[in-house]
Amino acid sequence: MFSCPILTYHSQNIGGSSYAENDHVALADDLLALHLAGHRIIPMDRLADWMDGSEPVDDTLKPIVLTFDDGCNFDVQDLDYPEHGPQRSFTGILEDFSADHGPDAQSELHATSFVIASRRARELIDKGSLFGRGWISDDWWRTTDQAGLVAIENHGWDHNHPDVSGTDGGTFHTVDTHHQCLEQVVRAAAAIESRTGRWPNYFAYPFGESSEYIRDSFFPSYPQTHGCRAALGTEAGCVTRESDRWNLPRLVCGRDWTSVDELLEVIQPVTTEKD
Repeated sequence: MFSCPILTYHSQNIGGSSYAENDHVALADDLLALHLAGHRIIPMDRLADWMDGSEPVDDTLKPIVLTFDDGCNFDVQDLDYPEHGPQRSFTGILEDFSADHGPDAQSELHATSFVIASRRARELIDKGSLFGRGWISDDWWRTTDQAGLVAIENHGWDHNHPDVSGTDGGTFHTVDTHHQCLEQVVRAAAAIESRTGRWPNYFAYPFGESSEYIRDSFFPSYPQTHGCRAALGTEAGCVTRESDRWNLPRLVCGRDWTSVDELLEVIQPVTTEKD
């Protein structure tokens, strides 16, 4: 049975030095465990090729896709986190794995970083949630995307983040009109393209939330407008042949697993009667 987990990490999730408290520790441990268990890390593009039929599915591959949400500088920069000290960046962790095990160990090693397009929104989020140190900037997007190890993709114009709106809670469920979709998806994509030189191929719903309109009307009805190959939510599960291209499931570190053993358990394919 074809099944591909998409794993999601947040580089700002740093609450200590243990696996369950720190997504950097978790990512490093998970990479080794997945490799030893025979899983192959693949780019999001390969999964999209399988879904649209442009490449035949390899049911024996045991594929995994890696994604990073929010586009914090910790995705690519080694920084000191208050109270918890130096943190190896997510990109550095990928590079360390290849250096330790050789480039052939995971020949397609790759991850996708979903970034927030609006510079003003990121400034407000940085001030409200990230110590105001400029840790959610865009000066690394172009070089990172062009280097090929981590792709820069679309996480919305402003994330509908509470630090931006000034309200107690943000939600993406309220993005339910054509105008709002153009703002959050298309305007955001144009801004990202202006900094990377490439129009984003994928959209990740902020908070993993989406309205019925954006999922069932906007994305399927206006492909030439948004230019996306798929949109990703955070409904727990693995991508199968039956998955909705405009709301692909993802597993979130810290929510869906808090140890290597839990991860290896949660990514097991679900067997159905048709199998």
